[in-house]
Parts: sequence; structure tokens; C-alpha cells
Amino acid sequence: MNNIYVFVYGTLRLNESNHYLLKEATLIARQAWTNGRLFDTGLGYPAMKESMNDIVYGELYLVSEEQLHRLDELEDYRPNDRNSLYNRKKQVVFYDTGKIEAYLYFIAKHNEHMLRIPISSGDWKLYLYEQQK
Repeated sequence: MNNIYVFVYGTLRLNESNHYLLKEATLIARQAWTNGRLFDTGLGYPAMKESMNDIVYGELYLVSEEQLHRLDELEDYRPNDRNSLYNRKKQVVFYDTGKIEAYLYFIAKHNEHMLRIPISSGDWKLYLYEQQK
């Protein structure tokens, strides 16, 4: 089996609403980061847009094919379907002991109108914490 790495930055993170989908996955790094720009959609979850000038923080997991399929369903991603909510692609993810190519979910271009509030910290959990103050 090929090693499938996934970087998660929103509701799939530890203690977030969709983390249960990763309960069988292997946590590689609790603190990881990659290039991208994070936004609040106003719908209870964030979305990431490609950017080489910004950083998004999240977690890195090793998943099975079956787990990746479940993540694709959650993210409304279907390969070669122009109507997908997100696109999944590989990108370099950094963590405290190195870097690795991992899958990430980026908002599909035709859905960028959903990107409401830029999250300047690049960290969904920090953003949620600040909203509670």
C-alpha cells in the first residue's frame, strides 16, 4: 500500500466536529504548515485558496485509501468533476522534523465566492478561539 499523507486545517483537526473521520488514521504531526490562504466561509468551516505568500497551519495524517475516500466525500471532491466543492492536490507540507508531500483540499475556483473573511493567522482553531472572546 502506498503511503497517503493528508494535511487538514479545519473541521478535521483534533477536537473538531469532523475529526472522527481520522480516528483510525496515524497522526504524523500535530503542528504542520503549508503555503495557502485561509478563509472563513461563514458556514462553520474554513476553506483554503492557493497562495505562495501566506501560510496555513494544521495537522498531518497518514491515511488509508478508504479513509481518503471518506475525506473526499466530506469535502465534496470527485476527481475530474468540475462541480466539486474542493479540489484535492499534493503540496509540500512542513512539520517540526521535516517536510513531505501531502494531499490538501483547496476550494475550487468556481466556489471562491464562498471565501468571506480572510483568517490572517492562517489557523482555524486560533481563529475560533479569538471569536469566542
